[in-house]
Amino acid sequence: MKRIASTLLALAIFAAAGCSSNDLGTGANTVDREFAKPASDVWDASVKSAQSMDLCLSTDDHDQLGGELVASRANGQEVRIWVRSMDEKRSRVSVRVEPGDRAFALMLYEKIAEKLGLGEAKAAFLGGNSAEGTYVMDLAVAMLTARRTLRSIEVTITEDEAHANWARVDGRQKDSTPVRVRIDRIEDQKLKVTFIAGNERSADHKAFAQRMKDEFDTRTQIKGASY
Repeated sequence: MKRIASTLLALAIFAAAGCSSNDLGTGANTVDREFAKPASDVWDASVKSAQSMDLCLSTDDHDQLGGELVASRANGQEVRIWVRSMDEKRSRVSVRVEPGDRAFALMLYEKIAEKLGLGEAKAAFLGGNSAEGTYVMDLAVAMLTARRTLRSIEVTITEDEAHANWARVDGRQKDSTPVRVRIDRIEDQKLKVTFIAGNERSADHKAFAQRMKDEFDTRTQIKGASY
């Protein structure tokens, strides 16, 4: 009986150690994202981002397929950035800040996206594609619907902002393309909602902007109410 108990205890300790070790590079506090960019470009953006955020670089081990960057913050916390090539045009980045500062990891990830030219989604002459509709609903309800819409189509929400007469919800697609849902009050209970994909025009961005609108329409259950 003692032997069985000892064996179970050893297995439990081993499993706990394994979980602790694995969480150093993965887990809830690690930001893991994809970019529609080659690994060499992502690596350069990662180094520039770390430098722009006043991190002290200690290890720079990389090649054309990616690598690992180790740095530290002013408070001594270690920051690790892993870049891995998925193919010629796609890369995966993992950012980990010890002892588990996910908020700072997200800030660093957004800085990398910015350095790669993947900043905020913008609907303008030189911006991305957009689709829009007019809806009779409360602004707070529209914002909640926008958040649910983005989550349902696998967009990671990065930021939102709400005011008396307008609101926005920003996010990123799986390949880090920026998207935005902008909500503007036209009059009481009447809103204009703009769905924006990317910061440059393309057929893919156009299709995704329309997909956001279609999903939003479905969730409001007033598909015929945009006019």
